[in-house]
Amino acid sequence: MESISTEEPIQTKPRLELSALLIVLLVGSVYISQLIFQEISQTYDIDILAARNVFSLSCFFYAISFFIYGPLSDKVSTKLLVLVGSIGTVCCLELSVIVDSFNLYLVVMSLIGFFAAAVPAALFAYTAKNTPNHKLPQAMGIMISASIIGIIFSRSLVAMLTDFWSWQVAFAIYAGLITIACLFVPFAIKQSNNQSSTTSVLGTFLTAIKILFDKTVIIFLSVGFLLFFVYLGLSSLLTFYLKSAPFSLSATVLGWLNFAGLSAIIGTIITSKLLRVINERYLLIIYLLAVCVTVVTIGYSSRLYVIGLGIFSLFLFVFGIQPLVIAMLNKNVPINSRGAISSLYLLSCLAGGSIGTYLLGIVYQNMAWNGVIAICVLLTIVNLVLALVGIQQLIKSNHRK
Repeated sequence: MESISTEEPIQTKPRLELSALLIVLLVGSVYISQLIFQEISQTYDIDILAARNVFSLSCFFYAISFFIYGPLSDKVSTKLLVLVGSIGTVCCLELSVIVDSFNLYLVVMSLIGFFAAAVPAALFAYTAKNTPNHKLPQAMGIMISASIIGIIFSRSLVAMLTDFWSWQVAFAIYAGLITIACLFVPFAIKQSNNQSSTTSVLGTFLTAIKILFDKTVIIFLSVGFLLFFVYLGLSSLLTFYLKSAPFSLSATVLGWLNFAGLSAIIGTIITSKLLRVINERYLLIIYLLAVCVTVVTIGYSSRLYVIGLGIFSLFLFVFGIQPLVIAMLNKNVPINSRGAISSLYLLSCLAGGSIGTYLLGIVYQNMAWNGVIAICVLLTIVNLVLALVGIQQLIKSNHRK
């Protein structure tokens, strides 16, 4: 594999800061409904479990949009994708506060997922294509950290503003923050020199599809799918679990508890440090085992502080895994396909989260909380086996090379 060109533009501090801020706000826009299901259900006079479809659909369209934006990010200007995604998200957020039909509200929230995906897809791809292999876990860790802050910041901010005013005011304020960040895009994000000019857009999409015929790629995409099926599904249902007896927490308290998820940033930092002394393959297995223990801790504890510790650990280990898997995938494909593979991985993770939120909701209705935890533990064990098989495939592939 050729080394990354030294002619790539140097990322200045203002550009990096704006990129991180945009990822924080746009990724966060997909998650803003997660702690306010009860308030949304009251606005539209629907069952609270039906309100989970707001997040499930938004996350689903966010996920599948990565298959569109991922290959495009290997061809289209980063600046253009960022502006389209940001402006589209702002328009949908403003529209969401005025619609009076729940079905129309679902459509608008789905479109937020569609537009928001353009920004992380563009910026993740740019980072993947312009970072040497030995620095990929660290670089991806930084990008993932911005995504994590977005998830935590958006959910907590909107939950608190909802308690203080209403979710409509909270959404409008959030749209204003994205608008302010957009004003700096034309000046801070420069055109990449890395866009291919020899392959058509159709050819780029066909290349992305070809990647899916690689057995190793499929296995690690499945690892991401199952990991987020458990993580996002469990996180969403925690809202119902902790708002009901015996906990009966308010949206504001849930917002503060949600800050335990900032441990995810610690997870990405720890991963980059541990990689200096532990092989990434062994580290992946250790983290997956830790996720299994954490799910059990959250599921079977009756003490709020233990559940808080479980949330802290779940975010830490799940997002500690992310730079490992993304780096493994990027090393397994050509440089000109790194935009596509990074987006396909994010797609698989978010599709898992969306489907997990929906299916585990059905399990919760029929088998209660203990049924959800049993399913999550089983899937985590299956994921561990998948990871072991994927690692064996990687070893065989490296031997052939």
